Amino acid sequence: MPSSILFERTNPAGDFEAEQRSRRANRRRLAVFLFVFLMLSIIGLVYVFSRPAIYQATARLNFVPATGQPSNDPARASEKPFALRDEVQFLTSRNLLAKVWDGLKDASVTSPTLSAGDPAASLQTMLSATPMEGTNVVLLQARGAEPAFLSAFLDQLIAAYQASLADRYRSASAGTFADAREEARRLEASVLDKRKEVDAFRARNKIVSLERDENQVLSEVKGMGAALNAANDKVVAAEARLGTLQEAEAAGQSVARARDNPTLAALEQQAAGIRADLKEVARTFTPEYMQIDPRIRALRARLSDLEEQMLVQRQSSHRSALQEARGELASARATVAALRQQLSANQNSVQAFTSSFNQYRALQEELTRIEQLRQKAVERLASIDAEENARMPKVELVEAAATPQSPVSPLYARDAALALVGALIAGLLTMGIVELFNRPPRQPATIVVPQTWVPMSIGGHAMASLGAEERRALPHAATMPALQAPQSLPRELTSLELSALLGAADRDLRAAIALLAMGLTRREVVDLRRGDIDRDAGSVRVTGASERAVPLPANVLALLPDDGRPADAPLRTTGNGLSAPEDDLDAALLYAAHDAGIEHADEVTPLALRHTYVAFLVRQGTRFSELAKLVGHLPVDALAAYKLLSPSGPRLSLELVDRLLPAIRELPLG
Repeated sequence: MPSSILFERTNPAGDFEAEQRSRRANRRRLAVFLFVFLMLSIIGLVYVFSRPAIYQATARLNFVPATGQPSNDPARASEKPFALRDEVQFLTSRNLLAKVWDGLKDASVTSPTLSAGDPAASLQTMLSATPMEGTNVVLLQARGAEPAFLSAFLDQLIAAYQASLADRYRSASAGTFADAREEARRLEASVLDKRKEVDAFRARNKIVSLERDENQVLSEVKGMGAALNAANDKVVAAEARLGTLQEAEAAGQSVARARDNPTLAALEQQAAGIRADLKEVARTFTPEYMQIDPRIRALRARLSDLEEQMLVQRQSSHRSALQEARGELASARATVAALRQQLSANQNSVQAFTSSFNQYRALQEELTRIEQLRQKAVERLASIDAEENARMPKVELVEAAATPQSPVSPLYARDAALALVGALIAGLLTMGIVELFNRPPRQPATIVVPQTWVPMSIGGHAMASLGAEERRALPHAATMPALQAPQSLPRELTSLELSALLGAADRDLRAAIALLAMGLTRREVVDLRRGDIDRDAGSVRVTGASERAVPLPANVLALLPDDGRPADAPLRTTGNGLSAPEDDLDAALLYAAHDAGIEHADEVTPLALRHTYVAFLVRQGTRFSELAKLVGHLPVDALAAYKLLSPSGPRLSLELVDRLLPAIRELPLG
């Protein structure tokens, strides 16, 4: 863009006079401007900051229409259906605001500005109620100079409105509700009186409860009856035992048992031992020998003595058992006689208690009937109250009023800025009007001569003088908007498309995509062998017409297989271990492009990936002579097409450009 140089024709003789006139004009302009600006600024700022701060408190109410059915009560026939507009008018009515003011005074919340005059009218001017369109929500706003009073005012307004709403909807059924409440109260008093009477009767007659077994008299009688039955059972058992013993005595038998008599048990044990010894001896010696053996004869004599002692002991035990049985029978009969005497003596008290118990039960049943009537009255009262609540619309507090912390008007900063801007504009206008009548003399003419030889931007020499760090600070080619490639070039993938393609590919295909996006051709990728990977140097050796060593980052090296196979084994193989054909790579790319959701997936080819990388380098201003070090040989017509993508200015060496596409650099390690 050409520049220009200004030349001025001057009059040396009038320079001093022109300079003096210019200075006087400048002083006049400054004086007029400062006078008007300062005067209007002071007036405006005084007006702005003299206005009192106005605060605003807000609250939101949600009106839920009644869900109850219309009542058939003639007293309620004149009721109007719920209308949000009517409720909004009632919220701002003078009568309700008068009640609100009385409530505020009772709560010791007053406002000096409202205490004099008509408080209800003043509250009306402060309050606004606005229905929210399409809802039953009403926005309440109160504005004033006292923030604490505003929140208290809205809270009291909501409370007064809710109380007034309940009074309005219950006034029609006040008589029915009062009758039901009076009946419930009367029955409650009757229940209390009857319960006192029942408790006094129960305490006076020593009745524990309606359960017969829990009362003392009946419990004692029942216990004595059970004891009498047990005593009779003992008499029967004693008589049976005595009869058994007498029958055994008459038959010459003994009922004494060795386990009941320790002495008899010891004698029987000794006799059993002697019999066992004699039986053992009889197995060894003949009866004739046993008749003459003194020891055996002594054992037989001892056994005879023991048997006589056992007989005497059994007879003694039998007599003792008879005496004991007679004593038990006499004791049991005496117990039965005593229990029968006690039962006969308690018969009168049992009859008296039974009479009192039946009377107590009757009183308890009467109390139960009164309590049932009381319960029905309470349920009827609750039903009436529920019906009234169902007919009455509900008012839900969506947002309670909070004390405002900052004023809503006036906006002092904005108004002060407007006052200063207005004063500035007025000062400039006034200065212009004054200068309109005080025009300065004509100034010398100025001639503008265009000069096309003055440079307006950094040229090639200026760009060449930049260092490596300054070049990196220039806008990166990857961030510049992509130029549309000529129609003869393949499709260029965006960074997002390349990232999506890598994400949809498996490990082997991801490695192939990375190699293609680093300048290798499809044929070069297919011909790669395991020995071409130099992990120590971090590069891959490409053979063929464009032999070169391409540096690989660590994340791409991690994708390449390292399973110990021979160095001449192909890098990409099929399932049987043979080298994968070129068509297999094209098909895998097409499948991955479809899975990644890339539009026009059929255009995603190995040539398109290589072209994306070449265009990435060219847009950074890479020297075309050094492109072959990374991407190999490029045809002449392709170089001509890529020339359109190269920016103007000097070309950069490979050391000054970014060699990795962003999507390849962001690949995860492994």
